Amino acid sequence: MIYFYYFILFNLVIYFAMILLFIIGLFIKSNTSNENTNISGVSVIICVKNGESSIYNLINDLKKQIFENNYEFIIVDDMSTDNTKNIILENISGFRNFKYITSDLGNKNLLHKKKALDAGIKVSQYEYLLFTDVGCRLPNRWIDSMMKNYQNNVDFIIGCSIIRNPKTLASYFQMIDFSMLMISTYSTSKLGLPLASTGQNQSYKKKLYTSIGGFSKIKKILQGDDSIFLNLLNNNQKINSIFSINQNSYVKSKLHYKWKNLLLQRIRWAGDANIMWKYNKLFYLIIISTFFANLFYIFLPFLFFEDFNFVLLTFLIKFIFEFVLYICGITKINQEINFLYFLYWFIIQIPYVVLVGLLSFLSPLIGWKEQ
Repeated sequence: MIYFYYFILFNLVIYFAMILLFIIGLFIKSNTSNENTNISGVSVIICVKNGESSIYNLINDLKKQIFENNYEFIIVDDMSTDNTKNIILENISGFRNFKYITSDLGNKNLLHKKKALDAGIKVSQYEYLLFTDVGCRLPNRWIDSMMKNYQNNVDFIIGCSIIRNPKTLASYFQMIDFSMLMISTYSTSKLGLPLASTGQNQSYKKKLYTSIGGFSKIKKILQGDDSIFLNLLNNNQKINSIFSINQNSYVKSKLHYKWKNLLLQRIRWAGDANIMWKYNKLFYLIIISTFFANLFYIFLPFLFFEDFNFVLLTFLIKFIFEFVLYICGITKINQEINFLYFLYWFIIQIPYVVLVGLLSFLSPLIGWKEQ
């Protein structure tokens, strides 16, 4: 039994040390520069699978982009079985900077979304690649704001995604949970230890993609086109990455009003965590400690049911650490603080992390569709 307590203590120490590190990272000063990279053009690539409910809004957002240099929009249809193709072709007709292709053009050895992405990258004509998902909404200066981060030999831009106007309990939780993910991502980027990125909003140079053979090293996994790919690049060569905090570069992520849809998305994402040890052992340690720390908090009231004060103190410590991270981080990314939403997230997050962690092993059975 003593070894069990040592194990729990070890995970809690790692977990709280991680949060403290994230807080410290938020206050590291960034190197600023007036140097402007000469960008001849940008290829924006969006993959879609059965996205008829969102594709119209996305195309309209793309049409409204304000960017002085050349750009193209490549929409890759991954064998949609709904009305996606017809909606795309109808709404891009007459616009020369739009391209409609199918995932058939991608590397035949790739699976899922990575095959569609590969198809888009193959036909892209510009060195700078920019990615988002069909369920996202884009501000008018999204391209311009993301490209302005290419200074001081930056190779990879980690974009920010936010949740706006939640209406259900699931979407309230999603808003805070996504903010915490972005805060952690921003912090580790400032620390020089970029751990994660999101395909909803990211950019990198095409030469990076070709330098490691595209997605060939991760061809069989479900996800991997963002966080694992970023770590794969860093393992191959030390790249210069940056997190964009320009609010005009933020994309609005798709709201999930139902718990089922939110859980399916998170389970897909968590599938990467199970193999992260191959690409970033520090990140994997953080993932594992987070899972076991929250698992411990589920059983804590039962393990120490006779000592209410100890249980209360232990929960209070967790709340303080996470709330300080939230307060510091949410102001850094210029979003509004909401104590009640955070309190709700704090309560639900404990069983949520454990549930998603356990179900992540089923992620290969889910597949990918509109994100």
